[in-house]
Amino acid sequence: MLLVCDPDRVYNPNESHAYFLSRHSDDKAPQRIVFLAATGEQAAFSVQDGIATQRDADPAEWAQLIDMIEAGGQIAVVTARDAFTLDQDALPGLRCR
Repeated sequence: MLLVCDPDRVYNPNESHAYFLSRHSDDKAPQRIVFLAATGEQAAFSVQDGIATQRDADPAEWAQLIDMIEAGGQIAVVTARDAFTLDQDALPGLRCR
């Protein structure tokens, strides 16, 4: 998983071009990814070619994902075919909204 942020709106001053990228070893990228925090929060995204953009995501889901990453801890990443857990260090003040 790779999260890319554009906090200074370099690519467009009116819109963030933040996104996350999910890489898979085969050509069968998931169409939906759900992030689940150990504390119970969750955020779900439709994914195309392994990419979900902030622009196309539900704003509440994107905010929840960023909240989880800022808080840190264990975050499960679940698709229809796979699941794994990330141990995320807290990143307070992450500028990816």
